[in-house]
Amino acid sequence: MSTTPVNSYDEWSPLEEIIVGTPYHLDYYNDESFRLFFYDNLREERAFAVPHSPVFRTKPSDRLKEECLEDLDGLIETMEQAGVKVRRPEMLTSVPVVQTPWWSTPMGHAMMPRDNFLVVGDEIIESSPVVRARYFEGDLYKELFTEYFRAGAKWTVAPRSRLMDRNLDYSYVIKMGYTGPLPDDPSYEMMWDAAQCLRFGRDIVFNASTENHRLGVEWLRRHLGSDFNVHMVEVTDNHIDSFLMPLRPGKLLFREGLDINLLPEALRKWDLIQYRHFDKPVEIMEEGIPKLASQSVAMNVLPLDEDRIILQDIQEPLIRDLEKHGFTPIPLRWRHGRSLGGGFHCVTLDIRRRGGLESYF
Repeated sequence: MSTTPVNSYDEWSPLEEIIVGTPYHLDYYNDESFRLFFYDNLREERAFAVPHSPVFRTKPSDRLKEECLEDLDGLIETMEQAGVKVRRPEMLTSVPVVQTPWWSTPMGHAMMPRDNFLVVGDEIIESSPVVRARYFEGDLYKELFTEYFRAGAKWTVAPRSRLMDRNLDYSYVIKMGYTGPLPDDPSYEMMWDAAQCLRFGRDIVFNASTENHRLGVEWLRRHLGSDFNVHMVEVTDNHIDSFLMPLRPGKLLFREGLDINLLPEALRKWDLIQYRHFDKPVEIMEEGIPKLASQSVAMNVLPLDEDRIILQDIQEPLIRDLEKHGFTPIPLRWRHGRSLGGGFHCVTLDIRRRGGLESYF
């Protein structure tokens, strides 16, 4: 077992330590940053049409939280039985209102660590939040990250935008049909989520659909230097791990309808497993609960190693497909992935995987 406190270069090497997110509440505040981020999934939702309001109603959110906690307990138990050390961030005891000189908003939850933190080797990188409610989410991980830093890990915080309306690039949502008001004096600044990146050893695939994201690509390239290749693609609006998921060297799970020609040339040569089961229900949705994630969140799986893969238990066709390709699926209950906005990959953050820096392209 590696003695390095933080060590992870890819998505599939044997997992030794991981962080699992912790929800206190599950509401988001429906401001402009939220509305742009979730535009693709919420443009037909009634909740999306009401600006500056909580997205979830209180009662369903409480029920979602209880069932979410039950499902997280099952995930943690499974990983601990597999010999994986599980860590948790600090939990809120209330919902604070966070504020900068330019805006204020109720703070989001600490449910999805993969969204905001990218581990590259022995370094934890905090990305530049795109949604205002998540601006101070990293504070809930500071005790953990300080512990890792004291033990020898690197810890970097990427430059953050002021997240004023004029800093937001509307170009992607305009392509998708947005016809609303636009800032008169745009001034784009860096905004990107770590979940826009997938790690393939020396190669990192970074999904970028706006100028905000492209500034993040350039920053990450300069920051990581010549040891890594950061490949910019545009396959979706923001997070990439419900469109692509590497399962082991040479095996790539991808969403039906994705144009493979948009991927780096080396990836097109991998064995491609297509997720195409959109006619199968992912979960029961209730009226008034918005769907923050698309149905392909079901392919947001978590490899424990090159063989075992944790995934949603109701995804029977995907389970069979993975078995055909020589994997051992570990089906677990995850009842509200679309409402919560993520799957097992999103709600976790690899801290240590066995192995070193390799080239797979």
